[in-house]
Amino acid sequence: MDKVKNIQAIFFDVFGTVFDWHKSIYEETKKFSFENNLSFDEFIFTDKWRSGFRFLQSKVASGERDYLSMDDIHMEVLNELLNELDIESISKEKINIFNQAWHRLYPWEDSLKGLEMLKNKFLISALSNGNLSMLVKLSKNSKIEWDSILSTEFFGTYKPDPKVYLGANNLLGIDPNNSIMVACHAYDLDGASKAGMKTCYVHRPNEFGNGKSENYGDLSRFDIVVESFEEIINYIEG
Repeated sequence: MDKVKNIQAIFFDVFGTVFDWHKSIYEETKKFSFENNLSFDEFIFTDKWRSGFRFLQSKVASGERDYLSMDDIHMEVLNELLNELDIESISKEKINIFNQAWHRLYPWEDSLKGLEMLKNKFLISALSNGNLSMLVKLSKNSKIEWDSILSTEFFGTYKPDPKVYLGANNLLGIDPNNSIMVACHAYDLDGASKAGMKTCYVHRPNEFGNGKSENYGDLSRFDIVVESFEEIINYIEG
């Protein structure tokens, strides 16, 4: 791969890219099930919780639904899943605590070191569908020292709406051509590319806990393809 030059800022997707949401939520779901004496498939529940969010996220991004924060969407999907399982005896307080499991995710093993390496040379920013309060808690829990934390909440929509990528660059005073989006999701990178940003695909084969990545087709359409954050520094220049 050729090096990507004239980069001033690196934007990072968070859920799946920086944090291992599946393992984290699966463990929290097993804990919730055990503490409340419930019986259901926690692995499938975890997948449905995430896919339900992605579905409603796309509805908001396309204008089919009014804006809801990630916390609100997670709660809506969670209540639907509990209703499907005929689980009605759990207090609202316990459900709220469970919903905030998304604030307590574990980062991937390479995330912290890779971000630290890049921060020494570039401006690094989260650019996530998570609401700001969630992103702040996640970052503080993992001791991630971003230069900036930007949420799609600022723009009243979700990725891949172009308002997100253009708005984020505008807030930091950077031309999109001088920034790069890092994500493990093709839809996110394709959206960033359409907005004029460079793109970096990071492989997260265990994002869904099964050792398999989604099939995104020919990855050569992205400027950089890496297996970990620690590799990114080798392919970008300021």
